[in-house]
Amino acid sequence: MRFLVAIAVRNLLRNTARTALTGAAVLFGVAILILGWGLVDGIDENVLRSARGSYAGDLILRPDGYPDDGMRYPLADAKPLSDALRARLDAVGPWTARTAVPARLVIGAEAQRITIWGVDEATEAKVFNRQGWVIEGVFPNSERLDVALGSSLARLLEAEVGDSVVLEARTRDGAINALGYTVSAIVKSDNSSMDALGVWMPLARLDELAVLQGVATHVAVLVPKDTATAARTLSGFGFTALTLAEECEDLIAMNRIRRKGLGVIVGMILLIAGAGIANTVIMAAFERIREIGTLLALGMSRRHVSLLFLFEGGIMGLFAGLAGVALGSGAVLYFQTHGIDLSSELENVGANMAVATMIYTHFSWPPIFVALGFGVSIAILASIWPARLASSTVPADAVRAD
Repeated sequence: MRFLVAIAVRNLLRNTARTALTGAAVLFGVAILILGWGLVDGIDENVLRSARGSYAGDLILRPDGYPDDGMRYPLADAKPLSDALRARLDAVGPWTARTAVPARLVIGAEAQRITIWGVDEATEAKVFNRQGWVIEGVFPNSERLDVALGSSLARLLEAEVGDSVVLEARTRDGAINALGYTVSAIVKSDNSSMDALGVWMPLARLDELAVLQGVATHVAVLVPKDTATAARTLSGFGFTALTLAEECEDLIAMNRIRRKGLGVIVGMILLIAGAGIANTVIMAAFERIREIGTLLALGMSRRHVSLLFLFEGGIMGLFAGLAGVALGSGAVLYFQTHGIDLSSELENVGANMAVATMIYTHFSWPPIFVALGFGVSIAILASIWPARLASSTVPADAVRAD
């Protein structure tokens, strides 16, 4: 076998340019599969990280029947937290209640529909540490009539820290109220949708504007253990509990479609690579008719001739695949550390993209083994027919061939 491998390597090196061009398709196919898989896994983590760090925690509770589309926040459907639910929440883990109120922000001659997020100053930091947030200025507290604006919203309205704004909102009873506030902070959170439409203020101040009567629209919980069990424990008190995975299921389902599309694209690339390898091996077989005939005449079996050409295709696929693994893995590791900034693209797309503006790829071993195995398998399979063609050569005819 070593003899056959040595001959196969020598034959591949006879025409290095052709070998390199043929292997390039395998190289890029493997690299694209690894990078694409790492990116899709990173998007999954991005969606979960964005929801966990901006509004959901590990577990989110909404009033029964409350919309979960991230676009509607009807204050009329909000509910107060019962003492029994509060006791259950305390037993599960750190939690904080928020109230979202649809409103209109007016600054100068400009106006924009927004969502006000009333936060509980006493418990907010227990769930949301804001490590991934960029805050320009000072986050508002209940001692002042201050608000924080999302970064994209502030850019749209050309608002700055220190500007005066007016917020108009309906109270829980349906009356229209308006109050003036000072912008104390510009916030770039871990959620592009909230940055585009979000305004933050303490619940005490939001109560003055919307007369909340102690109701909440969202309760975010950190769960140290089994979130599914915690969700069952907390449901049934007028609120519906969803795990983080259930909350983000729609976006993750879209990502599964991306993963399948990636597989189709890479499969087509590797099939093209297989056709190229088959063509290269066939050309090599026809170029070496006399050599093959001589080997057969000297006693080499047809099986070994067939193996020789399979080795050529397999070695080509292996080295091209390893180069693709190096290229794809290097890209995944780079973007896993440095990330891909999508802030400008998401701003152009619109506000309702509930994902973080920075995506980090995710490195894992399974895609590497799958991609390398797929690339080598395609190369070997593409070499089977040329190998059989070469092994069927008649020695006498081959020796006489020009």
